[in-house]
Amino acid sequence: MGSVPKIIDLAEKCCGCGACAASCRTGCLAMEPDAEGFLRPRLNGARCVRCGRCDFVCPALHPKDAVVPVETVWAKSRSGEILDASSSGGLFGMLGRAVVDSGGLVVGAAFVDGCKRVEHTIAEDYEALLVLQRSKYVQSSVGSDVYSQVGKALRDGRKVLFVGTACQVAGMRNYLGRLADSDLFLSVDVICHGVPSPLLWERWVKHVALLEGAEIDEVNFRSKTTGWSSYSVLYYVRTEKDASRVRGGRYGDDWYMRAFLDNVSLRPSCFGCAAKRSCGSDVTLGDFWGFADLHSEIDSTKGVSAVLCNTEKGVAAVHAVLDGADHGVATYGEVLAGNPALEASVEPHPQRRAFMAALVDGSTIESMMRRWSFEDTFWSRVKRKLKRVLKG
Repeated sequence: MGSVPKIIDLAEKCCGCGACAASCRTGCLAMEPDAEGFLRPRLNGARCVRCGRCDFVCPALHPKDAVVPVETVWAKSRSGEILDASSSGGLFGMLGRAVVDSGGLVVGAAFVDGCKRVEHTIAEDYEALLVLQRSKYVQSSVGSDVYSQVGKALRDGRKVLFVGTACQVAGMRNYLGRLADSDLFLSVDVICHGVPSPLLWERWVKHVALLEGAEIDEVNFRSKTTGWSSYSVLYYVRTEKDASRVRGGRYGDDWYMRAFLDNVSLRPSCFGCAAKRSCGSDVTLGDFWGFADLHSEIDSTKGVSAVLCNTEKGVAAVHAVLDGADHGVATYGEVLAGNPALEASVEPHPQRRAFMAALVDGSTIESMMRRWSFEDTFWSRVKRKLKRVLKG
């Protein structure tokens, strides 16, 4: 008989990937939200057989060494449809379509329950793939059924593209074991600033809906209507009276986004991420911030993807779709200059504990907005980032 699972005592190191619960063969583990809304494993000790499998697949318990990309490129889809539906240059959409065309599955984050939650879902056609595109600045849940469906698809000989944060990719790869190295499986992590509280998001979207007097049925965190680098956050409302009503504006004017980017609402594990550059992903995707200063001859107004191919499998997958994109060689340093979160975990906001305590205690969004506006710190941070990118 083994010991009690170590994952139960991870505390703030737990990233909430759900690999432990998915790997449990007795069903003694369940992912449940903590007081701040972040999912954590809960153990039914009476059913636990102490097999140790949950500890074995946990990314936090088994950190790996950081890797250097095999190849780094910039890319921008030539398809206006794909580019408009993407947060940056559309490479995820291109990779996703290639997998769908092969009869495979694409697994990524989607809004559910009237945009109140984000969870990983499976796409098998272009329409479902569209739902997975664009950034969702809320921690998504990866259910045990998603893990099992990915494993089954691979065993059935179908291709699978899995995209998520580095910790989610690490969890899925650990769960799959040898299947993760199959040519059928392509894992993609996104450059991650950190993941905000699902509880804060649920309260926030309800607040916006109350202001509008109707439910929110779509959210675009990265609308390019005001440009790629000065993107907007838009909330779409549809009622019987209005076929379509849109609320929102530039991201710096959105309180939820300011809280996110000022690191006050992030999961504790994000302040010491154990998976950055070490999750085992085949490809890392993100915005190529600072691209216009490097390539003024290229139109980047609708976004450009930074593409880090971490494995030869990743190189092959990316090169297979590059004919449909404007692209070129880049360096890791050029990508890192505009994306410090690629390597470094962010620092928590000095008021994080007080902010989250107010959320847990049930403070209204209005009262939290009065107490914490984040306007001064947010714009100071933006100016520092711009200076760093320009110097780089």
